[in-house]
Amino acid sequence: MEQVKILNIINHWGYLNTEQIALLLNKNINTTRTLLKSLTVKKLIRIDNLTRKNYYMLSSLGNQKLGQSYKPIKINYNELVHQDLLIKWLSQQNDIISYQTEKELKAEGHLIKDVWGNTKSKQGYPDLLVHYENKEMIIEFERTRKSKDKFKLKLNNLRSYLLQNIHIKWLVPNENMKKFVDEQIKEYNWKLEQHHIEIFKNIDIS
Repeated sequence: MEQVKILNIINHWGYLNTEQIALLLNKNINTTRTLLKSLTVKKLIRIDNLTRKNYYMLSSLGNQKLGQSYKPIKINYNELVHQDLLIKWLSQQNDIISYQTEKELKAEGHLIKDVWGNTKSKQGYPDLLVHYENKEMIIEFERTRKSKDKFKLKLNNLRSYLLQNIHIKWLVPNENMKKFVDEQIKEYNWKLEQHHIEIFKNIDIS
């Protein structure tokens, strides 16, 4: 049962290291290592060891175990820190029923309607879409400043969620970033009441 949980968690994110899996499972790190070793022996997961910490991905057998076809995964090494922060934030929450990662939302290929009522594929996806008992919320990490044009594009890409009355929680590392994000949202000046900015103390931008 625990091994299947690990396979499902890896499937959520695409690739995870031991510490991340332990956080998401709320398990001891040594217990997690033992479970991962067993999954490796069974060839249900494969290992990428090109980074300081090994990252685990589903093998073809692992995908088969979950009843899905094999999907080759390519690690985006530039996004590893960002993913790690998302997982640290998520592991500290106790009222989230379920969540969908950017990878999952892209795979679902969400369709949206433009202002003229035409259906088209979404161009942008949030870092996380979390589901609470009575609401949904987008989670967006902003660790470093973007140009105003890039930030406006991000907001444009999230318009379909805002139109569904889904709020956005912006997580930032410090007061300076909080001020910057707040300024960009106010300049955009749309659905202001659906934006919430929070400093996440565990963010390490080194």
